[in-house]
Amino acid sequence: MRLYQITYLGPAPRPDTRMVEASEVQAVIAQASARGMQVFVRPYNRPHTPKEATP
Repeated sequence: MRLYQITYLGPAPRPDTRMVEASEVQAVIAQASARGMQVFVRPYNRPHTPKEATP
């Protein structure tokens, strides 16, 4: 499952950041645009645990 980190940019003191699946990114952008909000979208790569890094 591919995740993306969405940051809602706006007047709040701290931006609101959420994780969404790849299939949800387009809907999040459309919803934010309809409300006049800007979002910053970037792929999220979760950190690997030492067990996962071992072949």
